[in-house]
Amino acid sequence: MVMLLEWWSGTDCTLYTDPESYHKYGKENAIVILNHNFEIDFLCGWNFCERFGVLGSSKVLAKKELSYMPIIGWMWYFLEIVFCKRKWEEDRKTVMQKLLNLRDYPENFWFLIHCEGTRFTEQKHQASMQVAEAKGLPKLKYHLLPRTKGFAVTVQCLRNVVSAVYDSTLNFRNNENPTLLGVLNGKKYHADLYVRQVTYILFPFGIQESILGIQESILAVTLPQIRKYFQASNGCSKSLPTWRHSCSR
Repeated sequence: MVMLLEWWSGTDCTLYTDPESYHKYGKENAIVILNHNFEIDFLCGWNFCERFGVLGSSKVLAKKELSYMPIIGWMWYFLEIVFCKRKWEEDRKTVMQKLLNLRDYPENFWFLIHCEGTRFTEQKHQASMQVAEAKGLPKLKYHLLPRTKGFAVTVQCLRNVVSAVYDSTLNFRNNENPTLLGVLNGKKYHADLYVRQVTYILFPFGIQESILGIQESILAVTLPQIRKYFQASNGCSKSLPTWRHSCSR
């Protein structure tokens, strides 16, 4: 699948991060939080995992239905991917047990969470902002209101095992709306991934404080960067931090 993105479609994937964080990627266990706006965001995520040598040990909190997909779903099952039904009363015990199994995982791993819980659409965004208004929470223009239960239990189960959280946002230039069919047809896209390392030092103070600390950090630092990206004409990568690493071949 990564081959299709890199070699067949020739899609450019550019990573924007700071040099100090870059040299740690692939050398430490990490929780990765990523927006869920595009059909091929999982392919771009795999692209970066492959570059840093953690593709085989990458994990994700995914909906149960994906485990039934031919080939990919079966592969994920044997790679110890954590599946959930998105019904917390039924998921809690199973998800916690799967996460606890990762504590003695023999290789460095990245654990991906889509905190929004579902792919971004305008209809879902309107409903999400209504919930935010009712609860007195910040209204996010380019994201859905994050769901915190999955993140909270992940922090709890992987405490002292994971070194950092990678606050990540993926976008495509020129208002591109990439599709898997487009990749299969050899269409080239231009992806920009902004990653900011949030140190795990926030976490010893307690689960709830950790969640609030991460959320405040994202609101204060990441969202302004994303706002600039969208405000620039056609999604201009120049609005992102200047240090970058191209992951295209």
